[in-house]
Amino acid sequence: MSAAIKRLFVPAISLGLLAGLMIVLPVDAVTVRLPRQGDALFDAVRVAPGDKIRLQYRHSVEKTLVAGVFAVGAGPVLQTAETRMTSVGTGLPNTRADDTRREGQWLVVDEKMKAIDGFDFFISSVNATRLTVGDTAIAVDTLTSGSVIRIDVRRIRLLDWILWRYGRHEWRKDRYQ
Repeated sequence: MSAAIKRLFVPAISLGLLAGLMIVLPVDAVTVRLPRQGDALFDAVRVAPGDKIRLQYRHSVEKTLVAGVFAVGAGPVLQTAETRMTSVGTGLPNTRADDTRREGQWLVVDEKMKAIDGFDFFISSVNATRLTVGDTAIAVDTLTSGSVIRIDVRRIRLLDWILWRYGRHEWRKDRYQ
């Protein structure tokens, strides 16, 4: 084997192994899809068990602030952690005496880390919706009023994550059901 071929052999094998690992290795991601737009992937944020997701909005009738706090569980699974609101009233989440406490301005309902399959949320300019995954803000405020988002957590291939993160190439929704 010539010296030139040997110099190319090691990098070629290394690249092949790296590509193989990207196809095989999984990562967990919170996904935000647009159900009314063919389930287009709006955003995805890589997560680990224990990471928090916070959906905050102003209730359109009562004008009170509401925040749903969720967690990523092992598996991955989306879990309900707590619901926070600054008051109670028509159309607001229910409080339960045994599971509700006061923290400053917030009434906090312990949601017991129940596993859920994900959920849809209606975006309205009136609500000033904010969504954060850990320290990462998702720009749902750029969506047209009347849009619907679906928030979920999925295990995906590292390659799909890299293609999304650096090229905004989305993976098919049905790949990770």
